[in-house]
Amino acid sequence: MGLFGGAGRAHLRRGIERLEAGHADQALPELDRAVARLPGEARAFYARGRAKAALGDLPGAEADFRRSTGLDARLAAAWHGLAWACLRRGDFAATREASDEGLRLDPTRAEAWFNRGQARAAGGDLAGAVDDFGQALARGSTWAAPYLSRARAHRALRDPAGAIADYGAAIERDPTLFEAWYGRGSVRRSRGDLPGAIADLERATALHPTSVRAWSALGHARLASGEPAEAVPAYDRALELDPARADAWYGRGAARNLLDDLDGALADFERAMDVDPGTAAEWYARGHAHLAKGRPAAAHADFDRAVRLDPAAAFAYVARADAAAATARWEDAEADYGRALERDASILEARVNRALARAARDDFAGAEGDLSAALHLDPGALDVLEARGEARFALGDATGALADWDAVLERAPDRASARRLRGAARLEAGDEAGGAADLHRYLELAPQAADAATVREALESRELA
Repeated sequence: MGLFGGAGRAHLRRGIERLEAGHADQALPELDRAVARLPGEARAFYARGRAKAALGDLPGAEADFRRSTGLDARLAAAWHGLAWACLRRGDFAATREASDEGLRLDPTRAEAWFNRGQARAAGGDLAGAVDDFGQALARGSTWAAPYLSRARAHRALRDPAGAIADYGAAIERDPTLFEAWYGRGSVRRSRGDLPGAIADLERATALHPTSVRAWSALGHARLASGEPAEAVPAYDRALELDPARADAWYGRGAARNLLDDLDGALADFERAMDVDPGTAAEWYARGHAHLAKGRPAAAHADFDRAVRLDPAAAFAYVARADAAAATARWEDAEADYGRALERDASILEARVNRALARAARDDFAGAEGDLSAALHLDPGALDVLEARGEARFALGDATGALADWDAVLERAPDRASARRLRGAARLEAGDEAGGAADLHRYLELAPQAADAATVREALESRELA
């Protein structure tokens, strides 16, 4: 071996001992001397790479790990170290190559499977990443990171149940792990588990009070759960931390809109659009605030922008049609309701409102068709059934109209509007007793109705009062 080689191995031994004791700063000088005296020793370069990695010298660590694999391609630990360094540098292809070789030589190291899983996930191979994280866990890993990473992969693969389970396992191992609470809360919100989402996101904000995304997500969850008053403070905090957070401006605007703070809602929507004017949902939301403020022209302009930003969004056409209907532009309204139904034939509101627009243009046959289609979607909709009766009566189909109103009153005997309609139709058909009974009941149910005096006069004129 010789004196020079013996000294080199002594330096290597002392360097490894200090490294294992957690003193990388003391180990590095010894390992520098070992490498200088043993330039062909793979283990010396590997050990020095570990010391450099511990001290934050990632380029130096990668160079030493790479040199070690060049000297001894059978040294699995060096391949694992190289994979780790490449991963930290963001070279995922190189990470996978080094990981593949290291795992071929030694498949027992949990962290090596974890590193390759991270590289696979970053490269878009999510199913492979899930497998690798599972391999890490099967090899005895007890830390939270593989569960957290596998949860993210499950979420990206649209496997919410798998994501929730793994986020939960990560939390069991580290209850202070913000990313796990935030991730599970976000998935629960997307699945409609709003109480669970709120609980998780509240924990996330407690762990990380300056996380803008957590406060914003908490606001979204509270808004979706029907708690706009509780959503506003969460959005307030998000916007204090980041005034450029468009989704928080939009969310607070939506909450204020529900709280009838229409001026505040409009101001928030405008701020949202200052930050990010390209989202159809923001134009749609501001349009509804304008409509609630009695500004149909401004609402129509916003809905028009939403349609142009997202031509496939049926809801935007419905909203633009509503704005047109608010100014009695029935032809435009009918056309937009039709466009919405072309994109989603199941929208009950579009069916019913197109029927109303058609009736306003005296197209009672078209109205009757839309209302019949709406009843297929919701057979229990009494408003729709009553309206179909009106359309049928306008078409001269008194029998069909009376059948619809009979069905309404069978389910809701005290529905005043149906009593008035059926009573008038019965009188016109010559059924004075039945008509009078319905109209008297109508007056009992709605004595202050706008047409109550007219109904009384009609009964008196027929001596049915």
